[in-house]
Amino acid sequence: MASNMQSIKRRIKSVESTKKITKAMQLVATSKLRKTRNQLEELKPYYSMVQETVAEILESNKGHIDNAYLKENKHGKTVYMTITSSLGLCGGYNANVFKTIASEIQDDDIVYMIGTKGASYLTHRKIEYKHDYLNLNSTLDFKEIVRLVSELTQMYRKQEISKIKIIYTEFVNNLTFTPRVVTLLPVDTSEFDHITVTNKYTVFEPNANEVLNHLIPMYLQSVIYGYLVESVTSENASRRMSMENATDNAEELIEDLLLKYNQARQTAITNEISEIVAGANAQ
Repeated sequence: MASNMQSIKRRIKSVESTKKITKAMQLVATSKLRKTRNQLEELKPYYSMVQETVAEILESNKGHIDNAYLKENKHGKTVYMTITSSLGLCGGYNANVFKTIASEIQDDDIVYMIGTKGASYLTHRKIEYKHDYLNLNSTLDFKEIVRLVSELTQMYRKQEISKIKIIYTEFVNNLTFTPRVVTLLPVDTSEFDHITVTNKYTVFEPNANEVLNHLIPMYLQSVIYGYLVESVTSENASRRMSMENATDNAEELIEDLLLKYNQARQTAITNEISEIVAGANAQ
């Protein structure tokens, strides 16, 4: 009985130590979530406005614009930019992205991976990927986004690739975040289902192609960076929720162990009293 009580006490200490760790990680994730969410709230109006502007120009001038960024190349591979985390303990965040990868990406597609967890997933499945921007989810360096967009647009204009898509996690609220696949090039106005487009005709100076050749890369830079920040926000929200659940589970487990310990202690006391009474009666 004494050994059982000691075993329960050791488990309680172990769970309490785990609880301290999960609580600390919850506080860190909460702090990071607050920071990235503020960044997202500041950034979203900008890249949403860029989306609206591009959608407005393209839809209202449909049939009057002939630009390479609006045509799907019949030859070439599809490029996927995929955003995962570089750290674990974030619940189903990565698992949901992995399911989307499995259903979307084909063997001959070109994959630009952001996040080491996704890199490990692709390596395990022997899928080749570009690792030049692997740590972009940690640095959030806009200069790297500019370099990435420049690289991709050059490949697209040379017709080396047919489509550019991004797999990211949409942040809905602190409890809801879902993976999404968005086609970036060729620009498809049907992707902007939440945007109301008017029928205003746009006058371009010096000409439509010149304007779009500058506007669309700027559009890609803003939305890719926005989707990146949104994914990082979703990651932090998922980790905060996971650590909160782990802390709550630890508290429940400690309560159960304390109950078992008190029951074992009460049983031991009862047995000792019974032995004392039996010894006294024997005399």
